Amino acid sequence: MRDIIPVVLAAGDSSRMGYPKALLPLGPDTFLIRILKTINKLRLPETLVVLGTHEPAIRPLLLSCRVTVLINPDPAGGQISSMKLAAQSLGPECLGCLVWPVDQPLVSASLVRRLIRLFRSSAAPLAMPQVQGRAGHPAIFGRALIEELLSAPPDANPKLIVARHKSEAAWLMTREAGAVEDVDTPEDYRRLMGETLESALARRH
Repeated sequence: MRDIIPVVLAAGDSSRMGYPKALLPLGPDTFLIRILKTINKLRLPETLVVLGTHEPAIRPLLLSCRVTVLINPDPAGGQISSMKLAAQSLGPECLGCLVWPVDQPLVSASLVRRLIRLFRSSAAPLAMPQVQGRAGHPAIFGRALIEELLSAPPDANPKLIVARHKSEAAWLMTREAGAVEDVDTPEDYRRLMGETLESALARRH
């Protein structure tokens, strides 16, 4: 699996959450650390972690992790700016880029392993999980889509790029709700974790 490069997108300012999503508590871990632990089970190449606004608070967590940190100088440009930054760092040996938003930490290693197998066997330009008709993450972008990302304008919408290739995509049907459960607000966190963010942070501190 050395030609599939994992990329974790964690550059957003988390304005609706009011707290860096990468640092949200999840058991003994944070969202970001849980994702990196899952990736480590897959024997993939070193993970690219794209940071932005909250880089000073997040980077200390990564000192002992096998990652390369990329700094998005303009995280206000949205996910496309982080994806383009990561794509610029990929070598010619990369056949696919596993794109994983930091606010979806509950995806299992088993699902990702099956997604990678599907991507390889299908030769599709894009592989994504699907839960009851809903497209989820992480997603694997093939080489052709990586080149499309690189040539996309700064204001491009990644969802529109995915939509253009929807009919060509390989879909992994799954019941794992974590593939479609993202966390944007404190209410999302409470619903997913069963406690308020304030309570989780107080318990950690």
